Amino acid sequence: MMDLAHHPVFEGQPSDDYLERWRQHTATTGRPEDFECVSTSRPTQHDNIVLLSEEITVPVLLRPGGERVPCSFCAPGSPKFIRGRMAYFPDEKTVRFVGHQCAATHYGENFRHAERLFRRQQACRDYFDTWQEIGARREALAQFVARMAKIAADLQFVRDQLDEQAKGYCEFLQRELAQTNGELFIDADLGMKDRTGNAVIQRKSIGRASGLKFLAYGYDVKRDVRHLQTALTDAAQPLPDWSPTTPEHPATDEILKRGRMVARAMRSMLATLASIDDGQRFFARKNLLLLHRWGNRPNTPFARFEISVDGRQVLFRSDSFAGLHYANVVVPEGTHTALPPANDPDVVFIERKVA
Repeated sequence: MMDLAHHPVFEGQPSDDYLERWRQHTATTGRPEDFECVSTSRPTQHDNIVLLSEEITVPVLLRPGGERVPCSFCAPGSPKFIRGRMAYFPDEKTVRFVGHQCAATHYGENFRHAERLFRRQQACRDYFDTWQEIGARREALAQFVARMAKIAADLQFVRDQLDEQAKGYCEFLQRELAQTNGELFIDADLGMKDRTGNAVIQRKSIGRASGLKFLAYGYDVKRDVRHLQTALTDAAQPLPDWSPTTPEHPATDEILKRGRMVARAMRSMLATLASIDDGQRFFARKNLLLLHRWGNRPNTPFARFEISVDGRQVLFRSDSFAGLHYANVVVPEGTHTALPPANDPDVVFIERKVA
C-alpha cells in the first residue's frame, strides 16, 4: 500500500492557475493525486467541502497497468474510480481528487450545496470570458443592433396601429394561420362531377403566408432591440473585481445578475432579427395579396375579408365569428430597409459563446 499524503497548506481556495496546471498534469500523466500538494489521506471530518472542478474522467490508460485512482474516502491507496472531482477541504486546509459517487454519498446535502456554489463560481468565470469576447466585438455588435433598431421601431409603430384600431385582429388571424403553419389552402372546383352529380372539389395550397411572429400576441421588437442595446451598454462597463474564494466572494451576486441579463440578451439577438424579418415579410405586397386571396375564398372563417394596399397605407377589414375588425394603417418607408445578415460572424460567435 502506498504512503498516504497529507498537505494542510491551503489557507484559502486554490487559484485557477493551480487548478489549470493540475488539469494539464492529469491529462498528461493520468495521476491527479500525484500533483503538488494534493492529499491522498482519508478526510478527518465530513462537514465542509468545496468543489474545485467539474467531473473529470481520468485517462487511466496512462497509469501503470491502467489501474484506477484510489479513493481517499473508502479505499485510500487502492484502485477505485475513474471519474472524480478536485475538492478543497477548508477545515483541514487540504485538496483531494475524490470519486464523484463517494463524495456525494459521504457528504450528502453538503455536497449538493458545494455543487451549487461551484456552478455559481463557474458561471462567474464564464461571464468574465463573455465580457472579454463582447468587448473585442463591441463596435460590430453595436452596428448590428443599430441597423435593426430603426426598422424595429417602424414595424412596432404599424403593429401598435393595428392593435389600437382593430383590437384582437392580429391574434385572431395568427391563430387561424398557425393551424397550418401559415400554409394557405383553398377549395378548387375541378370542373368535373362525381357519380351523384356533385361538383368535384379539391383542397389545394396556394402558398405559405409570412407574419406568424408579427401577428402573435406580445410582439414587440422595439422592446427586444432596446434590451439588446441595454445589454451592450452594460457589457461596456467592467465587472467588479472577483476571485473564486471560500466563503463566496461578495461580488458574486452582482456578476451573476449582470451576466445573466447580458447573456440572455445576446442569446436573443438572432431571434430578434428573425422577428423583424418576419414583420417585413408580412408587409410584402405579394404576401398581403396572397392573404387577401385566401380570405375571400369559401371555407375560411371570414364572411368578409379584405387587405388592400394604397401606397404606404394598408387597409385591413374582416367580418368573422371573432367580430368586425377594421384598420387603416400607415407603413413607414423605412419598414423595408435591408436588415443585417443573419450569418454575421461576430453575432454568430457571441450567440454560440453564451448558448
